[in-house]
Amino acid sequence: MYLFLMIIHVIISIGLIMVILAQSSKGGALDGFVGGTASNILGGQGASKFLKQTTQILAVLFVVNCILLAFQLRDAKTGTTSKAVEQMKKEAVEKDIQEEELPALPTTDEPLGEPVTE
Repeated sequence: MYLFLMIIHVIISIGLIMVILAQSSKGGALDGFVGGTASNILGGQGASKFLKQTTQILAVLFVVNCILLAFQLRDAKTGTTSKAVEQMKKEAVEKDIQEEELPALPTTDEPLGEPVTE
């Protein structure tokens, strides 16, 4: 889960950087990227509104994702694990106990059989 959230975090960060850099104080920076098409499609202030709303949405997603990542790290440090991980640990302990209960094979210095010659 942590890796998935980190990948989403990087994608949101890159998107946020791109949207912020596309803006200008006059609202005409998007025109430089797409050759004036944005103003024709979105209207004179449409590009500026669109970029502002996109920035707000990405900023909220960024903050929410930061909080989720913080909870994931807290759970990892306190030792809170999922049921699947606990089950795997339990099975590993049981396997170790079973291996200890098996009798050891006798060891001898003599070869087990005649060597095979071709």
